[in-house]
Amino acid sequence: MEISKGKIVVPATITKGEVIRIQAVVQHPMDTGFFRDANAEIIPPYFISAVTVTYGDVEVASFEWTSGVSRDPMIVFQLKAEREAPLTFTYRDNRGATYQTTVPLAFTTG
Repeated sequence: MEISKGKIVVPATITKGEVIRIQAVVQHPMDTGFFRDANAEIIPPYFISAVTVTYGDVEVASFEWTSGVSRDPMIVFQLKAEREAPLTFTYRDNRGATYQTTVPLAFTTG
């Protein structure tokens, strides 16, 4: 499994001041530490423990997760599109690794 491959989905058209739906998913096994492999060895806990969402240079959301969150977790929330700026999700796991996914938030012209 490729860990940290993230994806952020924003609407195809965005108008300034519009409240938009943001969806983000990250590939991660989210192992609880309660299961065993084929050789009956315990699979150690390995999970995303913190998520921070920034819009430009402003933190707009943060989450603290435990091993109880499912594999390849998804976040869905609404955001008011007030300016054109990057939307960045930063994931930190319990082993100290950090992963980032960014998408530009730009208004539709036309």
